[in-house]
This record gives sequence, C-alpha cells and structure tokens, in this order.
Amino acid sequence: MAVINENLNTNLIELNEYSHVKVSCPICKTEKILKFPKTVINQAKQLTTISLPKGVVCDHHFQAFVDKNFVVRGYQKVDFEFAYDVLKKKNPEIIESLEKENNFYNNLVLEGNYVEYIPPKKDKSATSNISTSKMMTLEEIYEEFWEFIDDANEEFKTLIEKDPRRI
Repeated sequence: MAVINENLNTNLIELNEYSHVKVSCPICKTEKILKFPKTVINQAKQLTTISLPKGVVCDHHFQAFVDKNFVVRGYQKVDFEFAYDVLKKKNPEIIESLEKENNFYNNLVLEGNYVEYIPPKKDKSATSNISTSKMMTLEEIYEEFWEFIDDANEEFKTLIEKDPRRI
C-alpha cells in the first residue's frame, strides 16, 4: 500500500500573490484588467470559471474561463442573475446606493477561497440615524428569535417565563 505525502500547509505568501488578467465583456466588448489570486487559478485542474457580476467590468454579468497560464480561453453570457434580483426586490435602497457608489467591487477582499466586503466609511451622523431608527426592542428580538434562545438566558428570563410556547 502506497502512502502519498500531501502538503497540507497553506502558503501565506501565495495568498497575497495576484496575476493580472485582461477580460472583455462578450456583450459590449468593454475591456478591463483585473487582479486574480494565483491560488484560485492554481488549484483548478484545467480551467477556472470566474463569475464577473454587473459593475466589475461593465453593466453586464458574464463568466470568464481562465487557464493555468492566466489566459482567458472563453466567455459565457449569463442570462439570469438570481441573487441580484432577490436582493433588489428585498432591499432596493442598498442596490441603489451600491450602484451610485460604483466602487462596491473595489471594497472586496479576495484571498484564495475567502471573500469579504469592507464597506466604505461614512460619517457618524448618517450611520447613527440609521442605527437608531432600526433598533429592535428586547421583546421584538425575543419574538423574532424565541426558538433559538436558550431557556437559561438571563437577558430574556422574564420573557421566557411568560411565554406559553415554552413548556
């Protein structure tokens, strides 16, 4: 029986290495050079499929197929973008603000398989108005999440004792 030695150590230097790839929208032919983490491309066996949402290159959502040499081998037009449509219906003001900023994708951190959005800092007066207007009372929080709150929770103790749903 052969034992294969696998290197399970993550190379932290490799996580910060990027390669520049020139992509072109298959619909409007807009071109842009984007940075892709080398780890994502190197982990693929053949081609890596990269989804480029609206706003990254142009106003279209499409996919690019990138080979091991960081060369785009083809594109595919996306006919329907489900997540964007759902988000737009639920929170149109968020989508409008992101589209106005037009720098949403500049605030994305892509490291290997890790993705994080770091929103731009706003002045404190604007954020304080939002946070105070959407504050939930303890009772509202309990009603929303009662089944997830532990019976021994001290913060919700009085509400737990009065709740007929808890037996």
